[in-house]
Amino acid sequence: MALKLLFVRNNPSIGDRNMEDGEYYVVVDENQDPNGPMLIVGYILDGKRVEIYKNRDTYIVVNMKTEKYLTCISYEHAQHVFKECVRTLTSEGNA
Repeated sequence: MALKLLFVRNNPSIGDRNMEDGEYYVVVDENQDPNGPMLIVGYILDGKRVEIYKNRDTYIVVNMKTEKYLTCISYEHAQHVFKECVRTLTSEGNA
């Protein structure tokens, strides 16, 4: 099978979160189109996901809960937006 779902237990480069709240994941696709967006990392909690994709020279943060996305020029900006989306999901999950 070409798709592999890898769960990342603790990724300090993305941000430390209690894994009881949700899980970080990465999907490895060996047959992925090199010109298409590539998933860098995702976070899932109660079926709601936030993901960072790399597309050529931009990064795209997709929030599946709100069905919105934001295009970012730098990885640092995408990482900041990703952390804020994860923080929103985890705070709602704890409520």
